Amino acid sequence: MNKRLKELRKTLNLQQGEFAKNIGILQQQLSKYERGENKPSADFLAKLIEKTNVNINWLLTGNGNMFAQNSGAKETPDAVEIIYYENPTLIETIKNPVITSIWLDRELIHNVWLKDEKNLRTLQMPGDTMDGGETPIKNKDMLIVDISDTNIQASGIFVYTTKNGSLIFINGIKQSPDGTYRFYFRNSSYKEIHYTLDDLEKLGFKVIGRVIKNVTSSFC
Repeated sequence: MNKRLKELRKTLNLQQGEFAKNIGILQQQLSKYERGENKPSADFLAKLIEKTNVNINWLLTGNGNMFAQNSGAKETPDAVEIIYYENPTLIETIKNPVITSIWLDRELIHNVWLKDEKNLRTLQMPGDTMDGGETPIKNKDMLIVDISDTNIQASGIFVYTTKNGSLIFINGIKQSPDGTYRFYFRNSSYKEIHYTLDDLEKLGFKVIGRVIKNVTSSFC
């Protein structure tokens, strides 16, 4: 069962820490489950089923499908298509990507990420400003962006445009105590920048959405 538990996590494109947090256990505990050192408790299995819709028969025996079938009369596809972000005014090379969409598990989007696929877009990372630190985002990594989340008062990694939408950027943004917005980078070659709302207006700043997942690193 430990190998199938690990297989489930990888199918959901989640790192150990994120997966453990969603289930409500410590990462060290999950690691022991995946290595077969400890047997999962009944409470853990119940929570796992609730959060991931895993087929318990498959998890315990390897028989059947990984995910349980919905009991409702209306059938829905197991995977949904996340289309590429479209902007006809972009002059960046990411305007014409090699990958134009990504298919992801419906249960992952709804029950783990708690998102609506209608609000999600995929996008290539344009440049190297975030390719350092423990969780780098490298040039041309495929990202999942929630276009319904544009509130930069809550810190995070955001996609935004300037110059009437012709230029696109992805950076960390956090509001500072003095009311300015700090644009920070994971690449030490770039120094953080502070902007006022007036500065952003002059730049033609417009938020596209918040980055919620780097699917390239998830598959590595």
